[in-house]
Amino acid sequence: MYLTKTRLIIGDLFFLVSLGFALWAIFNSKQNVLAFGMISLILILRSIYFHYNWYKTTGKIY
Repeated sequence: MYLTKTRLIIGDLFFLVSLGFALWAIFNSKQNVLAFGMISLILILRSIYFHYNWYKTTGKIY
């Protein structure tokens, strides 16, 4: 998989939209809080991993 700047930015946007949806769902329903927390954790770790690889390859944050 080749990591590009566009893929990095789209991944961050996907994380923010997913986090917003998860927070909205948690505030409207107290069910499945653990599931939304685990999904958020996976997306955070994915974002950190991609940012680390991007920084290691290019030496730039974005």
